[in-house]
Amino acid sequence: MHRTSLGLACAGLSSCALVASTWLVGCGAPERSPSLEPIEVGCAGCTVLVGGTVFDGSRAGRATVVIDGDKVRQVVFNEHEHDVEVAGGEVVDVSGKTVLPGLIDLHVHSLSVAGPYDYYDGELHLEDHTKAMLRAGVTSYLDLGSSQRVIFEQRARARAGEILAPQVFAAGPLLTPTGGHPCLQGSPPGDFCVFIDSPADVGDAFAALLPLEPDVIKIVIDSDGARPRPQISDASIAAIEEAASAAGFRVIAHVAEAADVEAALDAGVTRFAHIPDQDLISPELARRMAAAGAVVVPTLSVMDGLYRVAHGALDELDDPALRDDVPAGVIAALRDPSLLAETTTARYRELVKGWRGHAIANLHTVVQAGVTVAAGTDAGNPGVFHGLAMRREVALLVEAGMPPIDALAAATRAAADVLGRPDLGRIEEGVLADVLVVDGDALADVRALERVSRVYKSGVLLDRGALALPRGASLARQPRTGAGPGETCLAASECGDALSCSQDQRCAAICDRPSACAPGSACLFDGGSPTGGSCAEGDGCDLFAQACENGAACVFLGNGATSCWYAGAGSGGQPCDALFACAPGSVCDPETSTCKDLCDPRGERAGERAGERAGACPGGRKCVDRSAFAGLPVGVCE
Repeated sequence: MHRTSLGLACAGLSSCALVASTWLVGCGAPERSPSLEPIEVGCAGCTVLVGGTVFDGSRAGRATVVIDGDKVRQVVFNEHEHDVEVAGGEVVDVSGKTVLPGLIDLHVHSLSVAGPYDYYDGELHLEDHTKAMLRAGVTSYLDLGSSQRVIFEQRARARAGEILAPQVFAAGPLLTPTGGHPCLQGSPPGDFCVFIDSPADVGDAFAALLPLEPDVIKIVIDSDGARPRPQISDASIAAIEEAASAAGFRVIAHVAEAADVEAALDAGVTRFAHIPDQDLISPELARRMAAAGAVVVPTLSVMDGLYRVAHGALDELDDPALRDDVPAGVIAALRDPSLLAETTTARYRELVKGWRGHAIANLHTVVQAGVTVAAGTDAGNPGVFHGLAMRREVALLVEAGMPPIDALAAATRAAADVLGRPDLGRIEEGVLADVLVVDGDALADVRALERVSRVYKSGVLLDRGALALPRGASLARQPRTGAGPGETCLAASECGDALSCSQDQRCAAICDRPSACAPGSACLFDGGSPTGGSCAEGDGCDLFAQACENGAACVFLGNGATSCWYAGAGSGGQPCDALFACAPGSVCDPETSTCKDLCDPRGERAGERAGERAGACPGGRKCVDRSAFAGLPVGVCE
């Protein structure tokens, strides 16, 4: 039987002197009474953490934690210097360490790679991001913007125990007006956004969305005056909140300005997926938020990341250990001046400095008013690395004036409450045993979160070393193989013979030349394919009508395939955009990275008005027939 003597625990704000920072000082140890009987803990097969400081989600002190299976069995805070006798189980000495609940990130983009906005990466990184979060002690997260097909598949497999992953929660598609953030005018239609242009659109949107059982409904309210774009109407916001409430779903609102917060509150929306960064929140608005029971997920990390990218201050890029958590291609991209040109100008530096300053000032204002804060990072944006960003977010909350204990609560208990999951974000009897152990005193210095010692996921101690990216370990507990064409895949190995996991994460035929694909599908480069290409189905859009939804551009892919693609600004020999995009009616020439206007080699140029000379290109250029490659009667002006 193992016996340990624990010192006095600062078990709550009432047990010690309260100072202005709300942290605890001046704990005086009472004399130990000889009559106190030892407390017996543990069990056969249990894990018993002894000797450390325990933060249970709201209070902290010296305590013993017992993990039994996937649950916390006992938590014994020792306010009166009891001896603790371990009756059974593995004893783990965590002296000099802090034991706390696994962290919860309430704003993640699982598929985004955290590189520059101009960086395009064709590789599949969902598993890489999942490993990085687990290694950092992020044991639950909320995805607030990814392909609904992929993220709901990830959630289903995680909940079924088929893959090792944090607890996954997801919003699915974002509700935004046509052309609104983040599916701006020119984005191709897909499963990332649902367009709401009037209250009449809400019924059909919910009929399609609710069967997928999203964990929250994300609405985009974005009146960013610096970047004018379509705005969702107040009536539509109210209709969404009413429909969600009737169906038992929670709404969380993306906001950019104080006016967005006011519009949300007017409609009854009280959860916010950012703190405004375009202007300042007044103390009056902050008090209104507090009175309404609002919860803010500030995502200071995203503005801090943009600020540090703009000023060349991503110091972690110089740390070789970063490769354990961030793909090498992303690190290289964040060092590439050509990919950072737009985000390192003097004007942009001043802009992001202001945005970061507004966000921190606004957080201070709402905290002073008593608004609840929960933590999220917006991981996937430039320099906002999955998993690693959570420790920076907590440090930024402290920088903005939150006491360390409150910042840690924001990343644990408060975040769990936003999800409606009282079994997460706590170290209490009966909760899920998602436990993080870090070296040092995280209650004195939250940078201790950078020194991860142990991570328990549902009671299982993770091998953090094996999860480092260079090791290439798989997260699959029940590997899938043999998936057929069109089925969703989370890794290249899941697809059947002669198939690869394409860039949109569907199993598709492997190809190395256009003729290897069926007519109407094109052979496109794909990082998930061992031959370097997979067959992508076109959507059949009309190259000359250019009638794609949301102002996207219809382009030819080859082999008879056309598809709506991101619309850029270039045409007539101008450079292609970062996503190989050109204005509608033009196509990007990959060899020269220039936009070439479409024309009809049969004699009718795209967009030509009746009566004009058939087949002519502007400026005396010639219509060069590309029908042999495109598989369609089309040419480009050269």
